[in-house]
Amino acid sequence: MVQSCTVIHKLIERYDYGGAHDLLLEEGLEETDAGKIINSCRYAANFDFKTARYHLNELDENIDKLGIIQNTKKNLDELIKGVPDAIFSELMENIKIQIVNEEFIDFLGRVYRFKEALYKYIFISSLDGYRKFSFTSDIVLKKNILRILKKKFKIYNGSTIFGISSYIQKFQKTNHKYQQVDKILNTDKMNEIIELRHNSIIGHGFAGVSIDDIYKIYGNPYNVLDDFEDCLEILEIKILKYKYGHLNELLYRMIYDLNESDLDA
Repeated sequence: MVQSCTVIHKLIERYDYGGAHDLLLEEGLEETDAGKIINSCRYAANFDFKTARYHLNELDENIDKLGIIQNTKKNLDELIKGVPDAIFSELMENIKIQIVNEEFIDFLGRVYRFKEALYKYIFISSLDGYRKFSFTSDIVLKKNILRILKKKFKIYNGSTIFGISSYIQKFQKTNHKYQQVDKILNTDKMNEIIELRHNSIIGHGFAGVSIDDIYKIYGNPYNVLDDFEDCLEILEIKILKYKYGHLNELLYRMIYDLNESDLDA
């Protein structure tokens, strides 16, 4: 397994848990604790949190009791429930994964989704009776938000983002936190990078997207993450940083141990 071990480490480093799992499958090691954790990460990175949680149910007791595993289980439970802090944390991690893998069209898709999620969070949190909510609730659906904007606030707009931005400017003028976030999310560079998404295959066109396109508008793509993190801090949303990075460190050690035991056999 020596050669496979090196390749698996490289795949994990790039958050390619599907590729790492395929190699473990070829070695007949998919049912090891490392295999189960990698499989869990594979599903979590694709927002299938229930399946990700399922694959952590039968870990060896010595692995299961590790703090990082217990924290991951708690995190997945919160993601299943749609807890905002957990959802935003996962989206931040997901955007970072797209940058690392230079998947810039998917990166733009996640940026758009994050911006929309922030606006939804602001709007729903500001409504009477919705101080606490879940991203799995029906009220988060676009059609329901647009209906409330139209019926209660007389805002007629087919876009969730523009509709809620108008709501903030008209009905939340004294809420400095909402005003600050709205300003960050509506800079020229943010709107231009969203326009790239609209013109791409995941929007309304067929334009390709390169790292040069992003640099011309926003500079380093990690700058987008910095702006989103500023928004989360303003809204007092606590995020879990380096979730997959910490899991990767554990996996590196576990794969190394599997390789050593294979050599000793």
